[in-house]
Amino acid sequence: MGKLSDDFAELMIQNILIQPFLRSTGYGDVFGEGILYPCIIEHKIKPITKPDGSLTVTTSQIHLDPGAIVGPRDKVTFEGISPKIISCGPDYDIEDPEDVYAIIIYT
Repeated sequence: MGKLSDDFAELMIQNILIQPFLRSTGYGDVFGEGILYPCIIEHKIKPITKPDGSLTVTTSQIHLDPGAIVGPRDKVTFEGISPKIISCGPDYDIEDPEDVYAIIIYT
């Protein structure tokens, strides 16, 4: 129970490329080979709290199946752009708060 793809597989028609952060060279970041994930992309302006506790605004929310692996320093590419990740993390099932329902990336 509780997987995003179980309930919304027919809506997960968009894709996102996630490249894991490897290291910083001093001149820029180096990323690994990307993995393409099916997802649902929403474009809504929403206030969120960043991991450091400060408030900011997100303009895109990407909903992935809970098996997706993404970190805040990774590179994401969708719709021809690679915006900075503001925050990312699990979203829990409302009926079973211990069950991860989806991973959400905020950009």
